[in-house]
Amino acid sequence: MPGAVVVQRGFALMRSVKARDLILVTTGPSGSVEEQIRQILGVYGTDTRLCALRVFHTDRDCDEASLTRRIASTLPENTAVVLTFVPVPSYGLSEGGFGIEAMGVTGAEMGKVHVARGLNACDPFIAGLRCGRYFFIGAQRASRPSTLITETKEAMEALSKTLSELGVLFSDVVRMNRWYYADGTKAAWAPPAQLVAGFYQEPGPVATAISLAVPFQAGLSLQIELLGMVATDGTPFPKSHSWPDGHWDWPIHLPYKHGLLCDGLIFVGGQVSLDAGAEVIDPERLDLQIARSLKNIDRVLEGFSGRSKRMLHLAAYYQVLTSVDADINSGGLALKELAAGVSPVTLVGLRNLSYPQMRVEIEAIAEIT
Repeated sequence: MPGAVVVQRGFALMRSVKARDLILVTTGPSGSVEEQIRQILGVYGTDTRLCALRVFHTDRDCDEASLTRRIASTLPENTAVVLTFVPVPSYGLSEGGFGIEAMGVTGAEMGKVHVARGLNACDPFIAGLRCGRYFFIGAQRASRPSTLITETKEAMEALSKTLSELGVLFSDVVRMNRWYYADGTKAAWAPPAQLVAGFYQEPGPVATAISLAVPFQAGLSLQIELLGMVATDGTPFPKSHSWPDGHWDWPIHLPYKHGLLCDGLIFVGGQVSLDAGAEVIDPERLDLQIARSLKNIDRVLEGFSGRSKRMLHLAAYYQVLTSVDADINSGGLALKELAAGVSPVTLVGLRNLSYPQMRVEIEAIAEIT
C-alpha cells in the first residue's frame, strides 16, 4: 500500500495510507455503515489488525445503540476494537453524510495484544487495546448526565483505569481528542480543560478539543479519546516537541504541545487561526482561516528540523458552510482543494467551534521519511 490509495465504488469514497506499521483509512460521505465497514475490512487483511473506529454520524435522531449493533454484525468473529461516536451536522462538504476513520496495525508485533474491556464493553467493542507499539482508547463518557466538570472527572478516571489495565501511563499518550457539548466560549471550556490538564505532566501530548452543538446519547456532555505509543516491552519512547516562536497559545496555561514526534511519527494538535494572545485572525473568513491553519501545521512540522516529512492525514473541523462560503473564492473552494490533496482528509462540519468567530480547526499526522 504505497502512499495514499483512493478507491471509489459508487457509494462511498475510501482513502487509505500506510506509515510503517500503522494503517489509517477514511470512508464516506455516502454509503451505509455496513458498506463502509466492509470497505475498511478490505484493507485490513490477514496480515493487519483493525484496532480503532471513529464514526461520524448525523446529530439529528441517530441511534448509537442501533449503529453499534449494525457495525458489530459486519465485523468478523473474535474482533476486538475500540469505538468512538461523534455526532455532527455534516460529514464531507454537504449537509448530512456519514463517515468513518479507522486505525490499525500491521507487522510482526501486531499479534502482541492487550485488551481492556471496561465497564460498558460489549462484544466486539472494548474500552482500550494495545497492539504492537500503539494503544487505542475509545472515547470515554460518564455513566450519567451531570455538570460538565463532574462528567469530565468521571471520564478521566475511566481513562486512568483503562491505561492501567493496558500497562501504560498518561505520559505515553501522544494525542488526546476531547469533544464536549457546551457554548463555544472560554467560560464553558476552560474549567473542564484545566481539570483534564491536571492528569498530565509537561510536556504533554498534542490535544484537540471540539465544541458540539448537541449532547451525546442519553444527554451526556463530554467524551475523551486517547492514542498512545509505547515499546512492546513497556519501555517509554523518547519524545520531542515543537512550539514555534510566536505561535498561538491557549488563553489559559495547559501542558499540551502543538507538535509531538515519537518513534518516527509526528502528531500535530488542532491548529487554528489565532495569534499569540489567543485572538482570532481573519474572523468569519473560512478560506483565510484554512490557509493560516495549514501554515501553522507547516510551522509545527518545521520545528522537527533536518528531516523530511510526509503528511499522512488531516482532519478539518469546520463551521458548516454559509452562503458566503459557497462562493467560488471563499470557504467552499478552500475545503474542496483541501479534500483533493494527496493525503486522506476528514472533513467534519460543525455548528460552532470553541471560540466565537473561529471557523476551522485542523489536526494532522505526519511521518519522518
